[in-house]
Amino acid sequence: MPYSTSRTTGRTTRLLTGALAIAALVAALVALWQTQFRPIAPPGYCWGTWPGEARDGGLFQRGVRHRTADERAPTPGRPSGHCALSWRGGRGPEAYQQRVTVRLGTGPRGADQRRSWLDGLFAGGGTALPGGLPGFVTAGSGALVLPESCDVGGRPSVVSLTGTFTGSTARGGHPGFPQGSAPEITGKLLIEIANRAINVSSCASGPPLRLPHATAGDGPGGGADASAGDDCAIPALTAGEAKGTGRPARTAGSSRGTLRTCAVPAADGRPAIRLAAIGIPRLVALFDGLTGDRPPAPGWRATGRIEATRALVRADCAGRPTVFALRTGPGRTHTRLDDARVAFPALVDGAAERVGCARLRT
Repeated sequence: MPYSTSRTTGRTTRLLTGALAIAALVAALVALWQTQFRPIAPPGYCWGTWPGEARDGGLFQRGVRHRTADERAPTPGRPSGHCALSWRGGRGPEAYQQRVTVRLGTGPRGADQRRSWLDGLFAGGGTALPGGLPGFVTAGSGALVLPESCDVGGRPSVVSLTGTFTGSTARGGHPGFPQGSAPEITGKLLIEIANRAINVSSCASGPPLRLPHATAGDGPGGGADASAGDDCAIPALTAGEAKGTGRPARTAGSSRGTLRTCAVPAADGRPAIRLAAIGIPRLVALFDGLTGDRPPAPGWRATGRIEATRALVRADCAGRPTVFALRTGPGRTHTRLDDARVAFPALVDGAAERVGCARLRT
């Protein structure tokens, strides 16, 4: 049989086509495997906020291991989410366990449930974020209200973050992070997760939120007014009843509002009362609908309620709505401070004066 060039060429073409098809199939399977089982890039955590590799000033340090995450990211159609992330790091005496919990939401709608939610949100007190940002931080926790365009059903959306750090010799966890326990660290992480929440939910446009450098009278570590003294030390209460702890905090500039907090400890170290004066507009909005339209008692130029374990009133302070809140417990002093109906009227006058507010009682 004579040699056929056309038959040989056709066979070669078919073989080449088959080889190319097999190569394409293998490439597709490899890409699918990488996507489903082995990410091409290190994984990101908490909605992609923090990459898996260690970075200077990031959430993770080198050598972390046993990372687990349970998270649900917000979406444009569902602007709420959560993230619970834990890991281990260090070895021997330097070993530690870390847990970070992030939540995004508007809180409950019902008044009683919302009051309880706000009690928890402000439970740690905190220092106001600088630059007029509507939020506050402590050494291991913080909260930030997102821009108004992120509101849901007329209620502000809030991002909260809590970090719990347990060393190898500690019997229990305490607030903080491996990098250290300082409000500045918490504030940085809070801004990062808030920007990511805004990005993935597409609820706001414009430049990302930024944490400016704190000055002597503005922001974490510098928000205390040394001349004001102890916000809980009110002469109307007897000595020993109202000695507070911590540093009062405020944002500088009346146009941006005020945040001051203080706590009175019981003998066992737990707070007996927590008092807050809140004048930052977006934080005040969290309390909308909770103070009613009646004064708590005759002679008050404020609206709200004073109960045995908590008090909440709202007043006009030089044209700026301001909320004053008090919560008792879980510690007890066995003094008049254990009853909010007695402690709040005595404390609120001093708190109002220190935020530039006229007396709330006539």
